[in-house]
Amino acid sequence: MGGVAVSVKIDDREVRKLLGGILKRMGNPAPAMKIIGAIARTSIVRNFEKGGRPEKWTSLSLETLKTKKGTAILREQGMAGGLMGAVNYKAFNDKVVISANKVYAAIHHFGGKAGRGRKVTIPARPYMMVQDEDWVEMKAALGDFIVRGKL
Repeated sequence: MGGVAVSVKIDDREVRKLLGGILKRMGNPAPAMKIIGAIARTSIVRNFEKGGRPEKWTSLSLETLKTKKGTAILREQGMAGGLMGAVNYKAFNDKVVISANKVYAAIHHFGGKAGRGRKVTIPARPYMMVQDEDWVEMKAALGDFIVRGKL
């Protein structure tokens, strides 16, 4: 009786190498947290550049416009000492902390009363926000890091 014999040899060295790399990278999530932090910071800077996202921020008052050099909201100093340049992140193994190290950071994000006697109302201009499209970018970057080891 005749028969057919099939011999299959699977060379899985590349798969084992890929899986080994994934396991190694997942044991040290700090680089992945750095990816998230960098993308989030870029998103926040873009919020300043666009004057608010997804919704535009409240326009400057006439009083404020009289004393400012330009009409840009919260960007007069740009990255050189202003609020936009104060946004930073710190990556840990289990989280990313994003902050703005200016005493006036919260009042501009949340809005409220300010000045002597709290007579000035500052409208909320939420800048510390990551947009939907940035989450997509984070997922793609994390996928590249986990699977391919690319930062």
